[in-house]
Amino acid sequence: MNQGNVKESGPVLGIEAGGTKTSWVLLDSRGRRLAHGMEGPGNILLVGRAGLRKIFLRVARGLPCAPVAIGAGMAGARGRPEFMAVESALRSVWPGVKKIVVGQDTDSALSAAWGKEDGFLVIAGTGSNVVGRVAGKKHCVGGHGHLLGDAGSGYDLGARALRTVYRERDRQGKPPRLVAGLLAHAGAADLDRLLREVYKPRGKEWLASFAPVVLRAAARGDRLARAVVAEAAEELAERLAELVRRLRVRHPRVVLAGGLFANGFYRRQFQTGVKARLPKARVRLLETPGEIGAARMAGGVDAVPARPVPEKPVNVEALPTERANPRSRGLHKQSVGQLVRLFVSEEKETARALQKAAGSIGKAAGLVAAALRQKGRLVYVGAGTSGRLGVLDASEMPPTFHADPEEVQAILAGGPEAIFRAQEGAEDDSEAGQRAVQERKVGKGDVVVGLTASGRTPFVHGALREATRRGAKTVLVTAHPAWRPEKGGIRPSVVVCLDVGPELIAGSTRLKAGTATKAVCNILSSVAMIRMGRVHDNLMVNVVPSNEKLRARALRLVRLLTGANADRAARALRQGEGKVMAAVLKIKNRKG
Repeated sequence: MNQGNVKESGPVLGIEAGGTKTSWVLLDSRGRRLAHGMEGPGNILLVGRAGLRKIFLRVARGLPCAPVAIGAGMAGARGRPEFMAVESALRSVWPGVKKIVVGQDTDSALSAAWGKEDGFLVIAGTGSNVVGRVAGKKHCVGGHGHLLGDAGSGYDLGARALRTVYRERDRQGKPPRLVAGLLAHAGAADLDRLLREVYKPRGKEWLASFAPVVLRAAARGDRLARAVVAEAAEELAERLAELVRRLRVRHPRVVLAGGLFANGFYRRQFQTGVKARLPKARVRLLETPGEIGAARMAGGVDAVPARPVPEKPVNVEALPTERANPRSRGLHKQSVGQLVRLFVSEEKETARALQKAAGSIGKAAGLVAAALRQKGRLVYVGAGTSGRLGVLDASEMPPTFHADPEEVQAILAGGPEAIFRAQEGAEDDSEAGQRAVQERKVGKGDVVVGLTASGRTPFVHGALREATRRGAKTVLVTAHPAWRPEKGGIRPSVVVCLDVGPELIAGSTRLKAGTATKAVCNILSSVAMIRMGRVHDNLMVNVVPSNEKLRARALRLVRLLTGANADRAARALRQGEGKVMAAVLKIKNRKG
């Protein structure tokens, strides 16, 4: 891979494609950002040339003008065949571009760290890699993927933590404290069920997603978590030391890149390992994004630091749910009985809000029913209380209606661990919402329902914006009765405004706003399932008899619909593999 030797006179496009996201930036000849954005995973070994071309086409739609040069740092590009495939995909989208320079994602990161100077780069994210440039020549250690390498990566942390807790249970006869966080993150009831999740076919990102759980536990002082992090960071430090010794560099300059180094505990453990092995090393964090490094590869100028755009302050007083409710003054002085009567009475406002919004709820339900009948999907997106309600409704679809888990899904800001505890800053990450929609492969046949009491949650807005761009129908469910689209903001297909008024406890949207939001979710999914024929009369005939209560319910339904006695109904259910309507048809056909 050759670096560009001159600065291009026109716009230069820099693209860095990794295993979890593809970032890009368009710079003018003075280094000013003309446009930037993010797409889905771009590892060429995983998405192929056709998948890359789709990503590049989406990038092209976000550009204000065509580039004269393109630099691309690509994960999975191991040599000439992949480089040629990437260049071919780029030229198919930008046939008039003058210059294309393609390298590995480590090339763009190294360029971001050092430009054309010599130096070392250590990457620790989902995967890991150690790269050094000496006398203009690049040398690598690691980077062989999660099965053969990736020491000190997020995947490595997750895998080490799981191995450790199972080993501790085997040794002590009881699980260590670290297990609680791992189970909560995976949504598994116990270690045996977690083991089943581990061996499901998944990408390495799933195991890597346990890394933040391990890092938080380590920061709290968990002995096992600290040992796991120390071992992983030490092994990565040893990889760096191996390369430095091999290249005989006496005073190595090292830049750290990747999400794990943003964690202070992990970074300190790694730096301690480096100091013990390379006392003369100078270490700093990478400040330049990889896509800027990719633009440098093509001869682009350095980007002018972008001025941060201040967040529009939230007008809390404009949110009805944040206001003080005059009916609940002096709550702390009331008896239990008085409080209960007050809370019960206040739910009248929930019913009024739903009745007032019935028209918009009906439009949304029509979109969802039409999508699911055409093999599309319903995807809830939310943060905090609202997001958890989406998870709850989605999780009820398979046992209640025998729905495929893919049909109704939920995306929660902060991931599965946010079900049980708040994830700081997760709801403010609009790019994470965008990526989540990308990674679910949301498309034209789907409906994405954003759940946000305030109507302004950035994670939800990012998801809805991306869903609209991909051609999906979108619905916004909010407890802000005066919600209006802002200039340049989201424009959902349907907006459901729930005017529940101020909460009895000001700002606690898990109360009336939460109840009304859950009711809307109930309606959207239930109407769709009814329209798909999964309800007969008013009976739940598609129930999955997965426990004693549901088996009894299935038996009762068969008897109710056929008049058969208990023995005959049970036999038909066994023959119909637990499916109520299959059992009903067996009995009725025999009668005929």
